[in-house]
Amino acid sequence: MTDRFAAQIADWTSKAEARQTEVLHQAVRLLVEEVTRPENAGGHMPVLTGNLRNSVAVSTTGPVTYSFKTKKFRDPSDAVNNAIAGIEVGKVAYVGFRAPYAHKREADHAFARLAAQRWPQLAVEATKRSGGR
Repeated sequence: MTDRFAAQIADWTSKAEARQTEVLHQAVRLLVEEVTRPENAGGHMPVLTGNLRNSVAVSTTGPVTYSFKTKKFRDPSDAVNNAIAGIEVGKVAYVGFRAPYAHKREADHAFARLAAQRWPQLAVEATKRSGGR
């Protein structure tokens, strides 16, 4: 009887940890969507060529750094999704921009600050999308 109960607890714990990870990953995806949403789509990001938007990056090893060598950034979707998949519950993850002029656009348009302020709502939305209440 004790072994069966222990197995049930272990199973429940495993499922709970998997769900936490799923919700976290979904919330970070929503944050990236929010921070890169163009002004003409209800967001705060200015989009002229899409280069700033394409310079978004997610990191688990430290803050995202500028790239002065890269002039034109490609669609970051695969890299962002791969980085998000590596985020662990309880660990720090960073969302930032590699374009060297990102801080100037942020000062004028506040796309990162306003997205960060929405983190609690994004976490709730991620929970709902993952089958929670």
